[in-house]
Amino acid sequence: MKIKPNLYTLLIIMLLSSLINSPILAEENPLTLIKNVSSVMIDQLTLKQKDIANDSTVVMDIVEQILIPHFASNTIARKVLGKHARTITDEQQQQFADAFRYYMIRFYSKAFASYTNQSFEYLEAPEFLDEKRVTVKTLLIQPTAQSVAIDYKMQRSGDSWKIIDIYIEGISLVISNRSQFGPQISRDGIETVIAKLDYKNKKAQTND
Repeated sequence: MKIKPNLYTLLIIMLLSSLINSPILAEENPLTLIKNVSSVMIDQLTLKQKDIANDSTVVMDIVEQILIPHFASNTIARKVLGKHARTITDEQQQQFADAFRYYMIRFYSKAFASYTNQSFEYLEAPEFLDEKRVTVKTLLIQPTAQSVAIDYKMQRSGDSWKIIDIYIEGISLVISNRSQFGPQISRDGIETVIAKLDYKNKKAQTND
């Protein structure tokens, strides 16, 4: 059967797309992973800009589907818990990890909701062969404001790489949230902190 030219082109595009997003290519270079994720995020934010303006859950869905799967969510949550990870049960630790995962979705959704044609500049690719952890350095280029340095701390996970921390202008996502949640856990207890996170997460899901 002869394949029509337009169908053949579509098949090639689908094949290239699957290769670009495959764990194999991510394994070859963690910078490639960050580039691909950033590109898809920008495409979706541009495509759905009007929908985002009317419904904040739209950008949350984009973040959850495209960005968050590349985070080592449980590792990040454990680092945020710090010393408290040793004093709570495994069940409580998982409950906090689940709640904190959605907290990250809310956090990044607020940042991306104000997207207005920013772009990324990718600095030199890190040496990654035989490395367990690397840092991918990028710059967020803003048309009407100063560029922002964003560094992705990444850890090898099987055949691919996962983000374990993000530094924005030198400020760590993990450390800043540990400073925020640590005192709350000490004062109110882990169950209360999880309950408050769950409440805010559910409220955000209903667009209240």
